[in-house]
Amino acid sequence: YNMSFIYNIVNLFKPWFAVDSRALGLYRILLGILCLADILRRWDFIDIFYTQASILQSTLTSSSYKNFTLLNTFTSSWEVHLFFSLGIIFSLMLIFGYKTKLSQIMCAVIIISIHNRAIMLENAADFFMNCMLIWTMFLPLGVSFSIDSILKTLKFKKEISIDDLNNRKFGFNKPVTIYSYAYFCMIFQLATIYFFTGLDKTGYDWMNGSAVYKMFQLDTFLTPIGYFLRDYISYPVSKFFTYSTLGIEYIAPIILFFPFYSYIFRFIFIIIYSIFHISIRLAIKVGLFSYVLMCTF
Repeated sequence: YNMSFIYNIVNLFKPWFAVDSRALGLYRILLGILCLADILRRWDFIDIFYTQASILQSTLTSSSYKNFTLLNTFTSSWEVHLFFSLGIIFSLMLIFGYKTKLSQIMCAVIIISIHNRAIMLENAADFFMNCMLIWTMFLPLGVSFSIDSILKTLKFKKEISIDDLNNRKFGFNKPVTIYSYAYFCMIFQLATIYFFTGLDKTGYDWMNGSAVYKMFQLDTFLTPIGYFLRDYISYPVSKFFTYSTLGIEYIAPIILFFPFYSYIFRFIFIIIYSIFHISIRLAIKVGLFSYVLMCTF
């Protein structure tokens, strides 16, 4: 009876640590695309922000500037362009899953170096992306949908007949369940981001429901769709979306860590929070914020 009770308890918390290898493979592809997009969108601004002649050069010599970045070493224009080019190469390697672990580490080092070189240009999405790059270094992202998995299959599974070719047991990308503390940390980080963001919204505008209305008055951040929607954001509409935002952020830990029927609750999480971030992205210019979060979902 005791062993059965322990077994049931262990199974109850398995979803906190168990991840499908196919999910990791898909995440690797999306993360690689994000890394590539993040580097390419900065390419035209390399000389302005990332070299020794940049307008942010003073931060390199500031005594308070202690963030890790290799761009303290690579400072001339050609060196920084080379550094960014390496980032593009390793991002492509990550997308296709070739030398996956090496490409994971190099993408993390390069992206974090770029973000920390001109830190005043970054937002919450960039810091969250840095965290995901670190956590995923402890996950086998190349197990599925990768060149590495194909090469491994070809090496260890020799098909010598027609029957072997038709035998699914010889195929690659077979789904497996992987148990990892790093996966738990990624879910925990998602939950805490939403919960503490909601907890921090204690200002007058959030309490009386006018926060969304005032957000739509910020011309600098509005997209064309945001300008169109602004005329329809009355106080009752603003109140509804303001309190809905708070509710969505508060319940994130409950949905992600609910121990029963986790696959259903996490499916609901993906739907609700993807709609939430698509809506934000359509109305407001927030960089890669919405993309990074939805990629992680």
